[in-house]
Amino acid sequence: MTNARLTRLASLVVAGAKMDRSQSSVLVATRNTIGVAAPLVLAVSTGSAASAGLAATIGALQTSFADRPGPYRLRLLRMLATAGAAAMTSTLAVAASRSDGWSVALLFVLALLAGLLLTGGPSATSVGVAGLASALVLGHLSQPASNAVHVGLLVLAGGAGQVVLAIAAWPLGRHRPERLALAGVYRDLAALTRAPLDTSAAPPNVVVLADVRQTLYGLGHDHGPSVEAYRVLLDEAERIRREVLVLGATLEWLDDERFALRKTLSGVADVLDAIAFALERARRVDPELLNPAREAIRETTSALDETGELGHRAASARLRALAGQLRAAIETAAVGASEGRVPEAHDVSGLKALRSPVAILRANLSPDSAVLRHSIRLALLVAGSDLVVRLAHIDRGYWVPLTILVVLRPDFGTTFQRGVLRVVGTVVGLLLATALVHYVPGGDWYRIGLIAMLCFGLRLAGVVNVAQSAVCLAGLVVVLLAVQGVPSHTAVLSRAVATLTGGALAIVATLVRPSWERTYVRTKLADLLGAYRDYLAAIADLDSDVTTLQRARAASRLARTNAQASVDRARAEPVATGDVVDLGAGVLAHSHRVIHALLTLDALRPALRKAGRVPGLLTFLVEADRTLSAAEAALRDGTPSPSVSRLRSMQVDLAEWVLADTERVGGDATAGALVDASDRLTNSLDTLVALLNEPQASMLTV
Repeated sequence: MTNARLTRLASLVVAGAKMDRSQSSVLVATRNTIGVAAPLVLAVSTGSAASAGLAATIGALQTSFADRPGPYRLRLLRMLATAGAAAMTSTLAVAASRSDGWSVALLFVLALLAGLLLTGGPSATSVGVAGLASALVLGHLSQPASNAVHVGLLVLAGGAGQVVLAIAAWPLGRHRPERLALAGVYRDLAALTRAPLDTSAAPPNVVVLADVRQTLYGLGHDHGPSVEAYRVLLDEAERIRREVLVLGATLEWLDDERFALRKTLSGVADVLDAIAFALERARRVDPELLNPAREAIRETTSALDETGELGHRAASARLRALAGQLRAAIETAAVGASEGRVPEAHDVSGLKALRSPVAILRANLSPDSAVLRHSIRLALLVAGSDLVVRLAHIDRGYWVPLTILVVLRPDFGTTFQRGVLRVVGTVVGLLLATALVHYVPGGDWYRIGLIAMLCFGLRLAGVVNVAQSAVCLAGLVVVLLAVQGVPSHTAVLSRAVATLTGGALAIVATLVRPSWERTYVRTKLADLLGAYRDYLAAIADLDSDVTTLQRARAASRLARTNAQASVDRARAEPVATGDVVDLGAGVLAHSHRVIHALLTLDALRPALRKAGRVPGLLTFLVEADRTLSAAEAALRDGTPSPSVSRLRSMQVDLAEWVLADTERVGGDATAGALVDASDRLTNSLDTLVALLNEPQASMLTV
């Protein structure tokens, strides 16, 4: 292996070891810790069998991983599904525990299903992992089949306790998760407004907006006046974000007025922060807070209008639109932030059907599907390794397949990263817990205290911090085994060897017909251009409704996130990916200017619709669509993309027609912005096509 590849692998591990606190929550960690420790406290207090407390603790621990942000109703459904899956698989595992054949067959089926559930997203994946993990652990505690239902009920009870803790605040703050998610959007928006990006950078907060929209519209969303207000606030946030991005592009060429515009935007950011604060505290927004920003906008727009230049008037129009959106946001926040003081309705007529999970699953049942290959690989490794440890009578050998379950991912880079960090973290955790249990005197209550401490650390670390989670989980298992009567020092070597074996098997398995991310980069980039083309089509149709536009925007954000993630993963792979990565980085850079231009055109739609048909605009947009389509095809199959010479001539004709009489498109402001956006779109597509037509780009059809 070359030094360059070793360097990439090392950087991958170092990046994974960095602490990411974005998903850490002291509140969630605390309530999850209470849910895990409570069954053990009850068992010790009542003198019950330690196995009963262990089963309930496993149910509580597995269910705690499903305690993630979102509406209370969705949280309830997600956690109940996880607890139910863990209880059902535990029952089946105990029933089959006296038969190696039936146990291995059950694990094969459960592992195959857990792999396929990747198609359903994080919630479905957590259900599959919880079910398989519970079956792995409890299936190795050989018990009579008559105990199966009893064990399953204990697991369910432990999970149910976690559910109660997670939704306990529902009556006190019914929409608190929605409010806090939306407050985060306005905080981020305020930061963006204070420091607008230029057009060379991708529009930020893509994932945040998508997550909040899923919270308000997705499975388990709530209803009523407050929720409707939150949805309006999200729509206003997207409009404000669009105007700020357009004004950020304006700052690139402003001279004397740049300072005034930046100062005005800073005042706008103060209003956005006030809205975020009101949502966080469930308080009304003082309408007077808008006055300083409104006055600053009025002064800046007057100064811009006085210059008489079209570009300045376009910026002035965007500022006026921003003032209206701020006013609407403040008025709407008065309803949304007053949660608990406005009667809630329960009209469910707006519930929209989700994409069919059956259709998604069917689409992945193909020999070429990376998900199917991953599912089969996971099933063979989990069931096969479990069979070996059973036949070899290895004590607590279930840690080999359990490590495979935690480490193995469809792509090599993530599997390698998780495998190394998991092994290192496990060894550290084993040594730490052994020292705390074996060398420090203490009884059951001391051990329960250690379990609570390690569980808190595990949940505070979150799923993204693999090394920190592995340290806490390894220690947690050692102490749980000590509660069961297993000497802590005897678990160190066997657990370390099992973890190392499982991690190594997972890494080696990904090298058997590996799913290298570099093979998907071009497809992800093509999907991005396809999504932008759909967004362009929605903008070009002036009769497009709000739902169509929102769907196109959301699809564009998702495609951009997927493309960026694909390039990042390919960059970390220990194979020759330089050309593909360079192509991906180039396409992403030029696509940023495409989306900024499209956002400007989107912002102009109301004025253009009012002005009526603009000769040459539709023709120009159709040609831009054709160019994007050709570029998308070039990425998919490596064919050269046609030039944009026709697009440039159409843009020139459009600009001349618009500037000849600006009133035909609604005034100087709209005319200036339209000319600028069409010019930027033409330039960005020109450079994009030139990049794709380079010889090395057309050859990259890996």
